[in-house]
Amino acid sequence: MGKIDLSKLKDLMKGLGGLRVYLVLIWPAVILLVCGVVLTAAWLMGSSLKQKVAKESVPIGNQVREMLKQLPAAGQAEVEKQYQDAYRQDANLIKLLSVESTQRKLLGYDIFPQPKDTSTLLYIQFGENYRHGIEAIIRKVDGNDCPSAEELSAARQTGRSPGASGAGGASSRIVEEICHARAKSVSVYAVPETVSGYDFWKTYKYSNIDDSVKDCWFWQIGYWIIEDVFSTAGTMNAGSSSVLTSPVKRVEGVGFVTPGALFSAGTGKVSQERPKYVTKPEEQLIESFTGRVSNESIDVVHFGMVVVVSSKAVIPFMRELCSAKEHEFTGFTGQEPAKVFKHNQITILESRVKSVDLTSADHQYYRYGADSVVEMELVCEYIFNKNGYNAIKPESIKNPVAKTGI
Repeated sequence: MGKIDLSKLKDLMKGLGGLRVYLVLIWPAVILLVCGVVLTAAWLMGSSLKQKVAKESVPIGNQVREMLKQLPAAGQAEVEKQYQDAYRQDANLIKLLSVESTQRKLLGYDIFPQPKDTSTLLYIQFGENYRHGIEAIIRKVDGNDCPSAEELSAARQTGRSPGASGAGGASSRIVEEICHARAKSVSVYAVPETVSGYDFWKTYKYSNIDDSVKDCWFWQIGYWIIEDVFSTAGTMNAGSSSVLTSPVKRVEGVGFVTPGALFSAGTGKVSQERPKYVTKPEEQLIESFTGRVSNESIDVVHFGMVVVVSSKAVIPFMRELCSAKEHEFTGFTGQEPAKVFKHNQITILESRVKSVDLTSADHQYYRYGADSVVEMELVCEYIFNKNGYNAIKPESIKNPVAKTGI
């Protein structure tokens, strides 16, 4: 092994000593560089986050401010409670009115829900009440018929018209004077014989309790329907004492068949078919757009009518027919204090309007005034609330297989 040159070794150690000085300086520099990078990244991230927060916080702040504006005012909860209470009261009132609409006066208080005794006079009396009721309804609207052929024939023979001055004159003038005088003396042309049921009870024959009770029940609800038809005519003609100025000129017929089947061919007599409940679609007079049939809540009846009205009164008549009407109710005993209820149970299912041939046999002795007139045929639906009259509905009607007891 050679000898070590001590002088060179000393020089080398001096060089490494200088490097140690530089190494001591490098580490702080590296640390400073890393800190700079970290701070720069943090600054950049903070700036981005600030922009993002500013961007997103503005809409959120706006939403919060809007929500604050929309907060219910003090007492709003109480107002809302009152509204809901009123809504419930309205619903209850509608339900009550529906029940009250079917609570009506009876033509006889000793038959429903079952006869008070076995006397057949109960049903005969009911029939008389029906006929007298129809007559009273027509008197109330100031109704009467045109002069009869017999009346006109007698006037021609005497050459003088009742109430006309002077004697003689042409036959046609006599007829015109009589017809015109009649039109001026009544508000609407209407007679009991054009109302279904009137002739039925005129010739009524008792057969058995079950059939008689059913007859009375269905003609009772028919009577309520007929009341509404004439009530409509009376309201429309209020203030008019002459057919010549009345909007509703004539009630030709009311019954429980279609208008086309209302009058017997060749006789002109009105159908006496009894009212009935519509329990399935095939029992409807026409296909009903309401689709209603009798169910656990309501009873449905269809009816038809024919009226002559001013052409200006077509829509007003239909509107009035379907409007609310008042009635008095004295309980199902007829002895309770009278209460005034309202009912609104009619829906028009079909309407047809036809021109009137004034020279035809059906109209030749009627005088309708200066207005143009039309003949209107209506098929209607009538709704009864079962809860309103179930207390007096005969068991044989509720249950078709049941027998009427006494």
